Parts: sequence; C-alpha cells; structure tokens
Amino acid sequence: MNFRTFPLLFALPFANALAAQVTVDWTQPVRGQAIALDQQNNVFTVDYEQALGADIVITKRNSAGTQLWTAAYDQTSTTRFDRATWVATDQLGNAIVTGTVMSGFSNPVNANSLVEKFSPGGSLLWRVVYETDFDGSSTRKCVVDKANNIYVLGLGTGPNGQVTTVKKFTPAGAAVWSWFDPSGIGAPINIKFTPDSNLVISARSITGILNGYAKIDRNGSSLWSLAGVTSQTVGDAAGDALGNTYCVHAATGGSMIKKLSPTGSLIWQNTYPITAYRVEVGTDNAPVICGFPFNGSGGSAFLKADAAGTQLWLNADADGPNNFLLHAQLMLDASDNAYLCAGTLFAMGICKVNSNGTTGWYVTAGTGGSQAFALGTDNKVYVVGGSTVRLGQPTAGVLISPRVLLEGPFVPITGLMTDALRAAGLVPLAEPYTALGYVSTGLQASPTTAGVLATTGNNAIVDHVLIELRSATSNTTVLASRTALLQRDGDVVDVDGVSPVAIALPAASYFVAVQHRNHLGAMTASPIALSGTSTTVDFSSSSTLTFGTDARKVIGNVRVLWAGDVTFNDQVKYTGTGNDRDPILQRVGSNTPNTTVSGYFPEDANLDGVVKYTGAGNDRDMVLVTIGGITPNAVRTAQLP
Repeated sequence: MNFRTFPLLFALPFANALAAQVTVDWTQPVRGQAIALDQQNNVFTVDYEQALGADIVITKRNSAGTQLWTAAYDQTSTTRFDRATWVATDQLGNAIVTGTVMSGFSNPVNANSLVEKFSPGGSLLWRVVYETDFDGSSTRKCVVDKANNIYVLGLGTGPNGQVTTVKKFTPAGAAVWSWFDPSGIGAPINIKFTPDSNLVISARSITGILNGYAKIDRNGSSLWSLAGVTSQTVGDAAGDALGNTYCVHAATGGSMIKKLSPTGSLIWQNTYPITAYRVEVGTDNAPVICGFPFNGSGGSAFLKADAAGTQLWLNADADGPNNFLLHAQLMLDASDNAYLCAGTLFAMGICKVNSNGTTGWYVTAGTGGSQAFALGTDNKVYVVGGSTVRLGQPTAGVLISPRVLLEGPFVPITGLMTDALRAAGLVPLAEPYTALGYVSTGLQASPTTAGVLATTGNNAIVDHVLIELRSATSNTTVLASRTALLQRDGDVVDVDGVSPVAIALPAASYFVAVQHRNHLGAMTASPIALSGTSTTVDFSSSSTLTFGTDARKVIGNVRVLWAGDVTFNDQVKYTGTGNDRDPILQRVGSNTPNTTVSGYFPEDANLDGVVKYTGAGNDRDMVLVTIGGITPNAVRTAQLP
C-alpha cells in the first residue's frame, strides 16, 4: 500500500478510543496481506517475503486467536518468489489463495498468475499457475460464489493486449472462462458480487488520472463498461438488489456518485463534499461512501445518500483524533453500519459509523497499516496488516422465541408432544447436529444440564432443535445458527430451559428457519424483525406464512413439521436410492425386521425412544404417510432454499 504525504502524527493508544464500544480482544504479531473467515469464524491470513525462493504462507487461527496451522507450497525456484494478493474461503471451509509469481529480486517483474486451494486442515488441494510466462499477468483479488466457484481478478493478455481480466475456476481448479476488458477501463482495483448475482469491477488507468468500471455476469459476458472517467483518486463500485450500480470517483468540489442502470445507462450523478475512494450499498439499496474529509487531508469521512441521490447524513470525523491515512477497505454489516480499516503511520486503525451516521467507535491496535478486515458472525471484527487483531464490540444480540410442533411425537387430542425420549433418559446434554454433519455458523449453544431435562409437564423437553437466521436479502445465506430445546407445548427455549433463544446478530430483519434431525425443516416466507426484545415466531400457526409449498403438515387447526427425514438430507423417500425406510430396517437388523432397538437414534421418527420397523407405532409408516400412503415412489422435499 502506498504512503501519502501527511504531517507526522503519533498513533494514539487504545485508551483514546470509544472504549465502551470496542475492545482489542487479542493481537498476534503475524502480518498479512488479506484475511478471510470461514463459517465458524476461523481466521485465515496470507503473507509472503520478497526473497528468491520464498513462498506464500497461509495461517489459520481459531476465533480465539490460537494458531491451528500454517501451510505453503514449496515452489523450489531459486530465481522467483510467490507474492500473495488475496485469500477467500468457500462454503466448505477451504481457503483459496491468489498470488503472482515474481521473477528477480531488486526489481522483480510479473512472471505468472497463480491460484491455490487449501483444505480446512491445511493440505494443498491444488495449485494452478496460469497465463503465458512473462506476459505481465498478475492477480489482484478473488471472490468465491455459493457453489464454490472462484473468480480471480487480475491482469491478463487478451485480444486487446494486456487488460483487466477475470478468470473463473471450478472448485476442482479447472479454468471455465476468461473475461478480458473490451473497453480500456484500466488496471484492476476491485471486484465484488452484486445482489443480482453478477460481478462489478473497478479499475484505474496506468497514468493515474482515469477510472473505469464494468459489470459482467457469472458466465463471463460483459453487461456494460464505463471507461475514461476523469478522477484524481482511485474509485470503487457496488451494486444494489435491483441491478443498479453506484460508482464513486473524485470530482471538482468533492466526490461524485454515478448511479447506473442494469444496462449501464446513467440514472443520476451528484457531487458530495468529501474525497471518497470506497462505496458500498446497504440492505436499503442506498450507497455509503467513505474517504478523506477533503482532498489532501487525513482522517475518515463517511456519507450516505438515498437511492434518489439525496444526501442523508455526513460524518466528517469518524476516526476522532486518529487522522487515519491508509484507507484499505470499507464494508457494511447486516444492519448497515459501516466499517473502514485504515491506519496511522505506526498502527492499524479501524472505525465504525452507525447506520444513522453517528460515530460508533474508532481504535488503533497492532502495528503497520491495515490491509484488510472481515466481519464475523460473532459480532467481532478481524483485521490484518502489520499484525492480526480481533476487535470485540458489545451486542445484546437478538432474542427469539420460536414455537414449533413435530409430527412424530405430536398427540392431536392433547395438542402437545410426548416427551418419551426425555422420560427414558435418552435426550443428550449436548446438541446432536454437529455429529450429523451440520456445519454451524457463529457462536454455538453450550450443553444443557440434567436439571433442565428433569422438568416435567408442558415444559418438559422433547428434543434439541436447530434455528437458523438467514439474510434478509439472500435467504440462502445463513448468518447464524443455534441449537435450542423444544418443549412439549412447542415452545423453543435456550439451553437453560426457560429463556428466549439468544443469537449473536445485530437487531435487523432475518428469515427464520427451524430444523429437526428427522423432520423436514421450514422457514418464514419473509424476513422477521428481530431485536433485543424477544420475538415469537409461531411455526405451528397458519398465520405464520412459510417459504415454499406445503412446508408444514396440517393437523386440525395447527401446523407441524413433516416426520420421516431419518437421513437428515432434507428429503423424505420411501423407495429408491437414499430412502428413509431402509435405515430403519438396518437399525433393527435387516434379517430381523420384527425386532426393536431402544435409544436416541435418527431412525426413531416418532421420538418414542424405540426404533420399530413393523407393528403398532412403527417408524416406517411415518415415512410412507409423509410421502403419501398410496404413492410410495413420491418424494417430499424440505421447503428450504
């Protein structure tokens, strides 16, 4: 990162920050060029040494800062070294690292582009070195989609010479397509996904006076390009959920935001009174920009406009007395609070501006300027630069009181579920979902206690259930998941057996999903506003609309989750490959179908503590009834996106 010329200022200690709002949880003296988190908030950082024969080193830590492993590919060359540019994670917890193979030492040149993938345990899964040797290619950044495909931004040589390039790779590392800038937008700066499932790119000319922008789809086709935008500063772009794009660049009197339509035509452009370099778009489809208060100054200024371009608020002093210089990255959280990582001459710095424009907090910590940061589902902020730091910020989280009935143990005449598992001492203290292969997101529940499981009556515990809060703008994105306890009357409570379920996410609207280990899960049809005050979401009521078709079974005047998904794969099948009937037979013994087995098993579809294949109250019939008793070849699928 390039230094600018500013008056010499000393980095202020953490005590000068808004200490009530942020804490430095831990600092590790390991520098990095980029940072990424997996769904458990494990921390991946990458770095390199400019030394012949040196490799990119990736480090994995847990969220508490403990180093789990370091890994590198030994490229063995005595004339080259690998320079790290970015790291990202996929849905499976693998780490994708991009870099550039450099040749020479005192004045190294680009020799090749590279991308490599490491497993959650640190094993190198594959490494691809691509483009023609010494053609000047390089990488800048990568992003990974939900199907684990990888999109690498960099320079490459195409039909029009050396231009900004995006190359797509499959999860196995096979190149799918290359997009070469057709319009001369400049050298690559940034690439982002847009809410309408495309990619937006920002670029800067080699001469340093022109910015460029482009949008492409995930098949590598150009949607539009905007080149030759005069600007004395680097620019940025971000998209909204409607397919529009906001581009920011320097202009006379401050910075200009251009709003472009999905086809790239100009909708409006306005000038605003700060010198901005970054832009992001919130859940309200409105842009937030940040940069310096004015050209030639230090500091951190944020400004928000609405979708029509009207300025909503301006915070010209978001970093207090710190005078942040090295602005690296801007992000918004799920509540549209804005964060900037930057630095002073001697320390990393980061500041937060609340969604209403007020200063949340600012802090300096570690050494060197910030290079990148990541927002954890645990409400922590992870920063890397001259060191690696985790920042904590207080949150009460959200409280939710779901209500759900399971078909298996439900008794219509009483309106309650049976607690046979609990009564038989079979309900485990710890949640069962990790053992079933479910990958949790965010902070997880502690085990319950024997005292909680000793409760009888309507509040007796039936079983553990799983709650997910999903993004209001993308209901396939799980922002946090928590296990909790289900009572006979359908109330879902925290592991203490009485409290609403606490989930460490900021107050906002979320899709709410509930799942059980052998019933089909369901999700609300629309986002639900959650806060620090408990909100009831009643999945047993017809007035609570659910996503999809027939997500719940109707029994009288209540709704229950469909029973029979004993394989926990979001489907109930009676015949064919992967059906739910055969595991029940296998549990009791394939050669002894009339026997029974007692225990806490997923094949116990009615949750009575006994797996039965034949006879009264057997579990096989529940599978057949769920898919339709006269249509045994049918399949019922959970209505979860």
